[in-house]
Amino acid sequence: MLLITLPALIALQYAQTPLGWLDYLAAVLMAGMIVFETVADNQQWRYQTAKQACLRAVEPLTGNYAKGFLDRGLWAYSRHPNYFAEQMIWVAFYGFAVAASGQWLNWSIAGCLLLILLFQGSSTFSEAISAEKYPEYAAYQRRVPRFVPWGLFTGKAP
Repeated sequence: MLLITLPALIALQYAQTPLGWLDYLAAVLMAGMIVFETVADNQQWRYQTAKQACLRAVEPLTGNYAKGFLDRGLWAYSRHPNYFAEQMIWVAFYGFAVAASGQWLNWSIAGCLLLILLFQGSSTFSEAISAEKYPEYAAYQRRVPRFVPWGLFTGKAP
């Protein structure tokens, strides 16, 4: 956790640097990704809550719940839109160190890169469980990117 906050130290070292376009870009990206992650998490929460309600009521899972995993909303464009957003939040945070120091690559990127590696490993682990648990998950993996929701940017649904 300490490592991902290192860009704040760089920004503090260059506190006299005036705000510039990169600061504003990083702020907008960070705020946008916080909203994106919130939407993705809420979609997953609603889906899992409804699915669990059916299971507790001993009702058969039908429709979108029958396959066992969410593939609607942001989840139609990315298998882990919340993970994508979380990673981008910290990339944007690194942007503040870049803006302050004027160095596109500096040592404070270490935390951001380690976090991205953590999400790679975590998603690989969770996807192996999902693929084993849900027969339709393999097709979902072939159809939808793991992190980057390219279809949102190109206007093409998967």
